[in-house]
Amino acid sequence: MTTERSDTTWQSRDELLVLHAVRLAGFADTEAVADRVDLPATIVGDTLRVLEGQHLIERMAFADSGGWILAEAGKSRDGELLQEELETSGARLVLQAMAEDFEGSVNPRLVRAVTDWQLHSSADHTDRSVEVLRELTDLADALSDLMAELDAWLPRFSRYPRQFSAALEKARAGDDRWVAGVGRLSCHIVWAELHEDLLSSLGRDRSAEPHEGGR
Repeated sequence: MTTERSDTTWQSRDELLVLHAVRLAGFADTEAVADRVDLPATIVGDTLRVLEGQHLIERMAFADSGGWILAEAGKSRDGELLQEELETSGARLVLQAMAEDFEGSVNPRLVRAVTDWQLHSSADHTDRSVEVLRELTDLADALSDLMAELDAWLPRFSRYPRQFSAALEKARAGDDRWVAGVGRLSCHIVWAELHEDLLSSLGRDRSAEPHEGGR
């Protein structure tokens, strides 16, 4: 699908970028939030403090770690900002088409690959890992092609192909944690956040959708 667009690239508001990053991460320290937005660290920190003051996010501590979580008011505000972005940017039809293609073509393949990775026994790990990494490499190329038009309309989505490929390179170099590990932007986590981003940006409830195995 090709949709005519203006020559001006839409720039998402800092408030949306940071608030939405907290929503997607679920629980994240300031560095993890910064990893999900294309903003200077100082702006990320300042925006987080403003959002905290507005009671849209909360600071939580677990054991030796601390981070940000979305407050209920923050989820409502995030939804408002996402809808405002779609209406103002004119990207709704492009986003809808991309989400349909994503769910119908590449997402089932990723679910199968991650499930294979997580469930196979240690005895056949080497052979199965080669197959999974080959499939993830194909998916990285497919994702870049699939998202090209949406990235042009909403540049905040451009992080996903880039971060998926970066995690894949680390996995191919021998660090298995970058396939489906938690606490890092692994292939699985990047993919799951992209899926949630597509759905939430369209106002769809993530909890009502099938989840990528393991998250």
